[in-house]
Amino acid sequence: MKNFKVILLSEALNDMEASSKWYDEQQNGLGKRFVADVRSSISEIRQNPFIGSVKYMEIRTISCSKFPYAIHYSIDEVKEEVVITSIFHLHRNPFWE
Repeated sequence: MKNFKVILLSEALNDMEASSKWYDEQQNGLGKRFVADVRSSISEIRQNPFIGSVKYMEIRTISCSKFPYAIHYSIDEVKEEVVITSIFHLHRNPFWE
């Protein structure tokens, strides 16, 4: 299978940056480990976009392996693109800002 192009929406990038900063405040270097875990999951999505479970409508999710986060994304098969909409803590209320 051909690798899909990955588009990271600004909301998802903001999620990742805020979480990385929070983890670094807890322990120096932990933010970098978090970002590496997210990037590893994104690489899996790029190689096989259908790996994630469909959670609602056409949004799929895949969990990170080391941190309690899920990456939410949609697939455009025609354009061979994956659009990542959020990187979401699994214990966060989805209605919180």
